[in-house]
This record gives sequence, structure tokens and C-alpha cells, in this order.
Amino acid sequence: MIVEKRSNKRWNTVLKGQVVFNNRSSVLICTVRDLSEIGARICFTDAFELPPEFDLEIPSRGLRLPARLVWGRGANHGVMFLKKAKAGTVPPGWWPRPPEKPAT
Repeated sequence: MIVEKRSNKRWNTVLKGQVVFNNRSSVLICTVRDLSEIGARICFTDAFELPPEFDLEIPSRGLRLPARLVWGRGANHGVMFLKKAKAGTVPPGWWPRPPEKPAT
């Protein structure tokens, strides 16, 4: 049995994202596959070597956070935010919500 040892709740997402670097002159389109207050897992259609630090933008949520690359495996990468993202400190509606439970 695998026990999850993460201290922050992660939400599975399928959000369009952008990795922005080189003084905003380089942009790579990605999919944000999971998201937490402290980081995210991003995926690309092809394998990319990312810079050590960049901005991760999620346009549909009006979000731009500085991020650091933590790991990379082919087209998948884990990033840590350099500023903690919290609901209420970013534009309304950006924070993923757990699915609503049906009324019983």
C-alpha cells in the first residue's frame, strides 16, 4: 500500500498553462495536471528541458507565479512555487474546488 506523505492538498486539474522565461521572450504551452498551494505538476506534448526558474501562468485563473523546477521525467515536470499561493490572495475563482457531493 502506498501512503501519501504530502503535507499540502493537491487537486487533479486539466488547465492550460504557460511556462514563461527569458524576460518573457520564451513561452512554452503546457497542461497543469495537478495543483497545490506550493506547487504543480505540468505536462507537455513533447519532452522539454526547462530552465531552473520561470513563471507559471494559468490564464483561465488570472494566475502567474514564479516557480522552480523540482523534477523532470520526459514531458512531465514537478514545480515548486517560490511564493505560496493561497485562496483569497489570488484572483477569485482560480483555486480548484473539490467536486461537490450529491445531496442525500
